[in-house]
Amino acid sequence: MEKLLVSCDELVGLIGAPSVRIVDTRWPVGDGPAGHNLYRRSRVPGAVYLGFDATQAPGPQPPGRAAHPATLAAALADLGVGTDSTLVAYDDNHQFTAARLVWLMRAHGFERSFRLDGGWPAWLRSGGPVETGPISRRPCVTHPPLLSQTGSAIAGLNDLLAHQAGGLPIADCRRDSSWAEQPQLIPGATRLPMRMLVDSSGLHHPPSRIRSVAAAAGIDVDTPVVAYCGAAISAPAVWLALRSAGVTGVRVYDGSITEWIAGGRPLTPATAYRPEQSRMAQPRTAAPAGREEDR
Repeated sequence: MEKLLVSCDELVGLIGAPSVRIVDTRWPVGDGPAGHNLYRRSRVPGAVYLGFDATQAPGPQPPGRAAHPATLAAALADLGVGTDSTLVAYDDNHQFTAARLVWLMRAHGFERSFRLDGGWPAWLRSGGPVETGPISRRPCVTHPPLLSQTGSAIAGLNDLLAHQAGGLPIADCRRDSSWAEQPQLIPGATRLPMRMLVDSSGLHHPPSRIRSVAAAAGIDVDTPVVAYCGAAISAPAVWLALRSAGVTGVRVYDGSITEWIAGGRPLTPATAYRPEQSRMAQPRTAAPAGREEDR
């Protein structure tokens, strides 16, 4: 199975390592730019900051469309990420921007990229060290990270249409709050929100449990599947969870439902679906504090 996650204990041992760059990607729902203020207030020691805006293509592309790899590489180089770096990203475990960054890095061939399991909330719970006060900038690197043009984990509209035509799985990974606002699916899709793949504390389920949940959604370990959400943030988290559990055929449609709707394409009403139905795929656990339904 592919290692894509780093635990809090593992990250403690990586702090200060010359080749490791820890990237804070917090981007709160509804006020993304406030993430930089959160970073300035407190962070994992030595972390640098990269917002969601640096990972998406400029308008008029749909929100969430992946940035050109050269643009992303330049932004990372400015933060001290080079060709020989190991990147560990964390988010707030609600808006999965770290998973998005790791998805893009891996999609473009940069394998030494990982997400902190459970994000910033897990770090605080674990008692990991927290840095406050002035931020010392890491120097730029001479050679930016090498990001290829292939993007094999990225699906386009034509890929999604091919999945529809072939009856292959399509996963709707929007948060339940987004689903409640628009309870309709791209035709052929099945609901698979990220919270089905994590426990009550927000940590990833064991691989066997994740594979079982995926199988209930019609996804086997080698099944080609396209995942989408609203702006390619939640879907990359599902991609990462499935890949780390050995489900290898997953790609993320970065245009997501935004591009689908903008093109005048239909959605399928799914009034019979209720968010609590997806909980049936896993044993009941105590609900975590905060907005569990948005995971």
